[in-house]
Amino acid sequence: MEKLSILHYTLGFSPYRSGGLAKYAKDLMLVQQNLGHFVVALYPGGSSCLHKHCYVHKDKKHVNITTYEMSNPLPVPLMYGIIDVDRETLSQGLDIISFKQMLDIVKPDVFHVHTLMGLPLEYLQEAHDRGIRIVYTSHDYFGLCPKVNFINQNGEVCLGASCERCEDCNVSAKSALFLKFRNAKWVIPFKKVLRRMKR
Repeated sequence: MEKLSILHYTLGFSPYRSGGLAKYAKDLMLVQQNLGHFVVALYPGGSSCLHKHCYVHKDKKHVNITTYEMSNPLPVPLMYGIIDVDRETLSQGLDIISFKQMLDIVKPDVFHVHTLMGLPLEYLQEAHDRGIRIVYTSHDYFGLCPKVNFINQNGEVCLGASCERCEDCNVSAKSALFLKFRNAKWVIPFKKVLRRMKR
């Protein structure tokens, strides 16, 4: 069997991220490691006060998987939606060099994308330009639905994406600033407390 270098783009690992996508991606990475493949994870992390652009840096290993964090990613709405999707929000600046350097180190044969949340299009383009095989597993509907699940503001199944429907559905969605705070790593202990209070 051919041994591959596989780069996974996922939402992260517990306790930073939970849910089906994070668990599925982690389990898949562990199986691939056990089969002898070289596996690396990239995930959208929190915001940095030192840099204002989106950039990639090495993170600590998670369950023995080499991991890179993307700081200052594009919005990661999860199920919150996003109210202020505009050119400025989606083009906050990008450090493509750090991504290229990671690719030079990892040398992936395959780039397995598990979500489009937070992922700059330029990263996909760079992988494509290098001839890296791109695999996409659709765990959510982001890219078609800002709230990722095609459930509208009334809790009903959406009839399909359109400018008018998405605007109505996201009128009470969260701002990009809220999402930055919500996705910050220092919030993790508070999330645990809030979950306990809901029980």
